[in-house]
Amino acid sequence: MRFPFLLSVALSSLLLAGCDSGEKPSEFYDVAVQGTYSLRLNHEGNAAFVGSLFHGGSYWTLIPPERHFDWNHKAETVSNLTSASFSPADDFVATSDSKTIVLWSVATGAAIWYWNAPGDIKDIALTNRGELALLGMDDYTATLFDIRNGGIRHRLAHEGVVYDVSINQEGLVAATASDDLTAAVWNLNDGTRIQTFKHSNQVRTAELSPSGRLLFTSAMSEPGRIWDARSGQLLYELPGSRGHFGAARFNAGEQYLLTGNTSGMIQLWNLNDGSESIRWQATSGENWIGNTVSVEDVAFSNSGAVAAGANGRIYYMSF
Repeated sequence: MRFPFLLSVALSSLLLAGCDSGEKPSEFYDVAVQGTYSLRLNHEGNAAFVGSLFHGGSYWTLIPPERHFDWNHKAETVSNLTSASFSPADDFVATSDSKTIVLWSVATGAAIWYWNAPGDIKDIALTNRGELALLGMDDYTATLFDIRNGGIRHRLAHEGVVYDVSINQEGLVAATASDDLTAAVWNLNDGTRIQTFKHSNQVRTAELSPSGRLLFTSAMSEPGRIWDARSGQLLYELPGSRGHFGAARFNAGEQYLLTGNTSGMIQLWNLNDGSESIRWQATSGENWIGNTVSVEDVAFSNSGAVAAGANGRIYYMSF
């Protein structure tokens, strides 16, 4: 009985094609006035790492935003920090300028470890307490790096640049998105590939649910897709709008998915049937060139949802 779902998707696609707008977020704050290299939300939706274009890295708590620590890779300099990741318990953050990696303590703001990267880094995901970092690399691999002791555990091979990586909450399963038109799910214990998910364009996003049961993938100019991560079965296609999905987060109970795209759309999806529950449109702001802003990250919070824009703006949505 797939026909009701397929009809729903077809109708949704027509509606989206004719109406590329959404509700306004309930409130917002600016944490980087002239934009960011990276802006990453923690798992609770109450803190953020900001890699500003002109002011380096910093750690903030949210609602209302308050800057606590300045995090740069060299003393007395401003680092261009292009990627970052919170550990599952939100107690550590890893930052990268594509050439070096630093692990920071959220409690004290201190740098715990500093390493030269084994190549150019596109994305980072951390395991518990920041013990291991999965690095999406320009060298066609996702490299599992021991960030506490140094050394490489596994190289997860693709045939193109790895743009995005994620790890499930227990740190046993990983997902990768690549320029080779595929996403993949991996066993981190032995580095073996569990499943491959084929697309027709560059895959830019691969987000695992907390348990590792579900996977969201997004390729350029394609609908978003939700899969059974182990069997490879396609569960739902999520119609997009202008741009592509660049951010995604499952809620803890895995009943909902929150997405953000490169045209500023933020959408909440019901995973019982793959339907869109609500959408919002990120505002660009006075200091931002253009009418739309790319959504860099999304997260669920106690009061609803939070999104982070490339313009350095944090958006709050209630539902």
